Amino acid sequence: MDRRRFITLCTSTLTLIAANPAVLAQPGAAVKRYARVKLVDRNGQPLKASRLAKRACHVFHYPYAGTPCFLIDLGKATAADMPLDTSGGSHYIWQGGVGPQKSIVAFSAICPHQLSYAAKRQSFINYRADASPVAGRADVIVCCAHHSIFDPAQGGKVIGGPAPQPLATIALEYDAGTDEIYAVGTHGAELFDDFFTAFKKELIEDLGRGVARQEVVDKATVLPIAEYTPDQVLC
Repeated sequence: MDRRRFITLCTSTLTLIAANPAVLAQPGAAVKRYARVKLVDRNGQPLKASRLAKRACHVFHYPYAGTPCFLIDLGKATAADMPLDTSGGSHYIWQGGVGPQKSIVAFSAICPHQLSYAAKRQSFINYRADASPVAGRADVIVCCAHHSIFDPAQGGKVIGGPAPQPLATIALEYDAGTDEIYAVGTHGAELFDDFFTAFKKELIEDLGRGVARQEVVDKATVLPIAEYTPDQVLC
């Protein structure tokens, strides 16, 4: 999108909000706040942004115990103020990465096409730091179930395949004083209710009845994806 179109979009959005503040309550229009949760390592110690491995995929669960997310330090500053659309027609502005280099991003690891997700047994959706044959490039998130391709440097924007909308963003806060990272909400279209319905049996088997829908509070453990799931389907 060129600068003129971007400015026009922002001006139109601000005008609409001024005329109708309820627009901010529409799905995807603004960050939906959940508990402010500190990201910690496997030992329960605060995860330090400056020590996060570059261009490596990590997994944590937020905002619910059963909803997996990707955490990635892309190694360079991302795009900022990226306008995105949900399949429902609502608009939102992705703020970009956080951390010392504005390079750390997080997304729901649930594909918006048919809800394939990063499961402990096997993950069909994965971040590719190397070149993906399907995408024809590196630094993408690819769902190998149906070849949907997302750009994590542009807010999880769809750049290929059948996915109807971007990956939902996990909104992050960075504390420069402590070098710690917090998950604070979601941005974009959530698919959690559909996900819980579609995979009710699997989530009960993995976590126990009723656990998947419990909101995460206080801390969320971050693991390298290789420790989280032994079987990553790559394409």
